[in-house]
Amino acid sequence: MNRIFSLMILFTISMKLQAQQMIPKQKGLELAYSVFPQSPEKQNYAVSAGLISYAKKGNYFFCLAEYSRKYYEYTNVDIPIDIYLFNGGYSVYLWGDAMRNVNFNIGLGGVVGYEEVNAGVKTLSDSAVINSARQFIYGGSGKLSIESYLSEHLVFLVNGQLRFLHNSQPGGFYSLFGCGVRFNF
Repeated sequence: MNRIFSLMILFTISMKLQAQQMIPKQKGLELAYSVFPQSPEKQNYAVSAGLISYAKKGNYFFCLAEYSRKYYEYTNVDIPIDIYLFNGGYSVYLWGDAMRNVNFNIGLGGVVGYEEVNAGVKTLSDSAVINSARQFIYGGSGKLSIESYLSEHLVFLVNGQLRFLHNSQPGGFYSLFGCGVRFNF
């Protein structure tokens, strides 16, 4: 009898813990740090912060504000490119363990922002001219993430992103690899 009672308590506790994760309309605050693969010697990075709102079945909406700095080599000079982005979209739950402590998600989103090349200075030291030193940019993004619950409210995430930024000076597709934390409240 004691054994059955213990099993019932464990089952009830485990059900309660599972129910506390990814509840529809639950919100979360996410902070992340990412790097650009195959970057030159200077550190190229992106930092983001934003809100998450869970929908049904572990899916969620995301709204992230991001700052990134990339350096591009031109002759013997590194040209800094600062990008300020707003990234919003939807992430779909793909797979997870039975308790949903480890989850795989894939997301699609749109990005819009502002890009500043060489701090807005158009003329370089060798008299070369940058076509567009400051401009608005837009595009799309895709994200694959692994999310692991460290506690009932704290989530550790690792993600890879692929973005396309139209109207960007460096142009085209680029990828990011990063990690972060999310606090669900």
